[in-house]
Amino acid sequence: MVRVKPFKAYRYDEEKAGDISRLVTPPYDIIKGDKIDQLQSLSAYNIAWIIKNKPQESDTESNNQYTRAADHFNKWVSEGILKQDEKESFYVYGQDFEVEGKQLFRFGFIGLIELEDFASGVSGTGDFSGVLQHEETLPKDIVDRLSLCRSSMANFGQIFVIYPDKEGSVDAVLEKSMKETPIADMTDDEGVRHRIWAVDESPDVEAIITNMANKYIIIADGHHRYKTALALSQENPSLEAAKYRMLTFVNISNPGLVVLPTHRVVQNLDGFSKDKLIEDITKYFDIETFHNKDDMFKLMDKMFHQKRHAFGLFMDDGKFYCFTLRDTEIMNSLLADKSPELRSLDVAILHALVLDKMLGIDKEKLLQGTMKGGGYVSYIKGIGDAVDESIKSVKGASQAVFFMNPTRVEEVEAVSNKFETMPQKSTFFHPKIWTGFTINKLR
Repeated sequence: MVRVKPFKAYRYDEEKAGDISRLVTPPYDIIKGDKIDQLQSLSAYNIAWIIKNKPQESDTESNNQYTRAADHFNKWVSEGILKQDEKESFYVYGQDFEVEGKQLFRFGFIGLIELEDFASGVSGTGDFSGVLQHEETLPKDIVDRLSLCRSSMANFGQIFVIYPDKEGSVDAVLEKSMKETPIADMTDDEGVRHRIWAVDESPDVEAIITNMANKYIIIADGHHRYKTALALSQENPSLEAAKYRMLTFVNISNPGLVVLPTHRVVQNLDGFSKDKLIEDITKYFDIETFHNKDDMFKLMDKMFHQKRHAFGLFMDDGKFYCFTLRDTEIMNSLLADKSPELRSLDVAILHALVLDKMLGIDKEKLLQGTMKGGGYVSYIKGIGDAVDESIKSVKGASQAVFFMNPTRVEEVEAVSNKFETMPQKSTFFHPKIWTGFTINKLR
């Protein structure tokens, strides 16, 4: 059972804070390096001053990046830069964007959910409780986000979740609200248009609560943030507001729900041999060689639509390879303890059969490498110039890049419903949910 509730969000008063486009940001985990300074330079009220306040050498236990973030937040509230809405509301969040020349629109709603532990149950029975995960998470320390939450006692960033609603019962309510004038409207520097509408009429609010009650949710992006919310709730058992977390909910059937691939760059392997890798691949895969990446991707796409398991490979030998699995039977032995749904995933095949069996990059090495920073595998999101950048990296210090087809949304749902998790970085839901349009103050 999903228990959602509306809330009185704190939102920027643009008359005092300035244009919303100079105030909101991408999520904290993709704001790095010079991007932090760039965003903070846009406005003294940019949300990056809170979610990515930078540490200083003079920091102490009582004066540090988290206390400074809390000071900003409290000051902005007291000065009316951030103003609380008068009515309990859900908020429609719509994003217009383009992928491969196709114009798309994804929408969902922002609301609070009563926190539950991650789901447990008996696979195949249909009976479970809690929130479903869909992929393994890299070993990140949640202390950073938890420290910000403890200091500020607020939810700033979103957790992006998906839920099943083939009938569109919730979407129908949201579409009604989208006929009104949005309360926020801006286009980011990647051409994505973000719009927010308030849903504050009692019948509409109740309709969302009622229609969500018999659903379940799968975390699409924000596993660590959800873990942070659980930890904060446990630390504050008497604080009612801490039992809830602000989420963005999107219907699995939404036509704008897009998953893009995440490619794998292999590096730092001792004794790596291009010839040996090709020899090992040909034992299980049909392999074709091309002199350009476009022909490689064309064959990968053809195999994808035929529901075959195909991968691309570049190793700086002047060639691009596309290799397609001949027989899935090998996965029954490699992942014998996993469900057929998980064994048939492209990412599971690549990780178990190629990265682990052929290259010796097992789960332990994946985790150790991530913690060391460089590691054995780095992940490249399949958008923009990422493909060309990954090819450049192989021409430099890296040894190979494996190109992936995207994971299908229905595969995400099928594996999650088995209480299993995909390998890390199996999905890239595009575009990202931005931070700062709504804030949930806990006290």
